[in-house]
Amino acid sequence: MNKLEILEMLERSEQARIISFVTEYAAENEQFFVKLKDALLTDDDNEEEDEEDEECDVDLYRFDAEECFEVGENYRRRRGYGYDYLQEAAFNASSELDNMLSDAASIMQKGKYATAASMAMAVIEVMPKYGDDVDDSYGALGDTFSSAVKLLCEIVSSANTPVSIKKDIYKWSKDEICNPDYSNYGYDDIEEVYEDCCIELGNVDEVLADLDKKIKEATNNEYIKNKTVLRKIRFMQSRNIDAGDVIRAHLNINDVRKILFSDLMDAGKYDEALRIAAQGVEIAKSNIEWKKSMFDVYLAQGDIANLLQMAEYLYLNADWNLKKDEFYDVLKKYTPVADWTDTMERLLTAAENKSDYDSFAARIMHEHQLLERLLKYCKKGGIDVLIKYESDLKPHFEKDILEAYHEYADKKALITDQHAYDEVARILKHMKTLNDGNELVNKLLIKYRAIYKRRKNMMAALNKV
Repeated sequence: MNKLEILEMLERSEQARIISFVTEYAAENEQFFVKLKDALLTDDDNEEEDEEDEECDVDLYRFDAEECFEVGENYRRRRGYGYDYLQEAAFNASSELDNMLSDAASIMQKGKYATAASMAMAVIEVMPKYGDDVDDSYGALGDTFSSAVKLLCEIVSSANTPVSIKKDIYKWSKDEICNPDYSNYGYDDIEEVYEDCCIELGNVDEVLADLDKKIKEATNNEYIKNKTVLRKIRFMQSRNIDAGDVIRAHLNINDVRKILFSDLMDAGKYDEALRIAAQGVEIAKSNIEWKKSMFDVYLAQGDIANLLQMAEYLYLNADWNLKKDEFYDVLKKYTPVADWTDTMERLLTAAENKSDYDSFAARIMHEHQLLERLLKYCKKGGIDVLIKYESDLKPHFEKDILEAYHEYADKKALITDQHAYDEVARILKHMKTLNDGNELVNKLLIKYRAIYKRRKNMMAALNKV
């Protein structure tokens, strides 16, 4: 329905009926009431109300937030339709809750802090209650929850928000953080609201006492305990409170040890940083990260002997978290010229002895023009790797390259699917760019058309060569 239709309908209706309908609808729908009031009342009309303290009332908006999850028996039955629906339900709930938060943000800009806070609090409340009913694999609901927390923190931190409203949010958040459901799925961000409230109201000691209590109670839950310790350290550092004693008391926690290591490096205390990193190697389940920390110390100290030893270890053992470039560049820069050939040989031999292809090893062979070795290694990496280095290899090994392409085409021709047919056509086209390639490709086309003549899709692919 467009605006003209609405206008014509209103003009045909009696004023009393319109007033009656708007009155009843506004009484049932708080959001409509707020928008109606903002649209119709002037600043003078609002002056008297603004003088009164607003109060947060989450109950007014909780039902609206719950409705975004389509709760009820009908929804429960629909869950049986499967995984895809549950993902769709998560996206739909996230979208509708985001709309609520958008309305709340607009209302906050108009100075209605209690209303905006109540809407954000309602969104936060329903998430751990209904979030598990849907499949949020893509994190849409998680982003919505973070947005609600961010908006509520913004309201708490605003100098324009009345103290009475900050106290309401504080009381609400103090109760909510006791709900164990918030410990799941990253919903513990709600503690940011509580901490911001305490900061605004001057209750910093209360936050620290609460965190200490949670650490003590989490004795048998290592995950919760470690997470709470980190939260305490970060909170103290954000308030410029010395967290040194807390850090040193929990160095068994890997992330806490990282904080101390970073602080020591920033302060230039390399010997102590090295000791902390070495201890990390001993206690960590995976020591590669702490080996990297030791590498950083050696580099900062200029300890070349230990640096080269650690760089080679890290190059040979680097996982997806660590880039080999850094270690290779250090080896190349600081290794004595007389020793470089032996070092490079160790790096390449290790790569060649592994079943997996290492693109960095191929890069080293290409950089040093070890072409015969590169040709063999490219075959291990696959046809696209061979094509990548073809321009350098072709002047010396063109026949070998053509034969490798030939073998690839024969293998792909045995497979009966469209992707394989397209691959055969692709490599045959590429073979034509090599010497003697045209002659070989023509022979293969005759061969394939005879052997695979019943494969219509393959014939169509070959016709494009």
